Amino acid sequence: MTTQTFTDTLVVEVCCSCSVTFGITRALYDARRNDHRNFYCPAGHAQHYTGKSEIELERQRRIRAEAGRAQAEDAYEMERRSKIALKGHLTRARNKIAAGVCPAPDCGQHFSNVREHMRHRHPDWHLTDPDTGEAAAL
Repeated sequence: MTTQTFTDTLVVEVCCSCSVTFGITRALYDARRNDHRNFYCPAGHAQHYTGKSEIELERQRRIRAEAGRAQAEDAYEMERRSKIALKGHLTRARNKIAAGVCPAPDCGQHFSNVREHMRHRHPDWHLTDPDTGEAAAL
């Protein structure tokens, strides 16, 4: 009889077909958790791990984080462009007023006192300053 000394860590598994308890080395266990390939019980029944490994879970977390970052950057860029567009609208309205033209849609009449016209004919019409979020001074 041959005696052998074994100094490795075994992971205990139970065969899903015959219920035999057996051990596999930690290295084999880690490899099969990551690659999902078959390994066999002592009776020859094929086994494999179906759950995601830590490496796969970490990869998914990283992909989700990158997607979230990209989405946040897109939202920021859209907000920045929207603010620029609003500033342009505000500037055009101020320029119209300076030229004596009513800035309200579908009006466009010329007046010497546009403020008075706006107060009487378009009391609910106002511009919002994109920097402060408050009604812009015309």
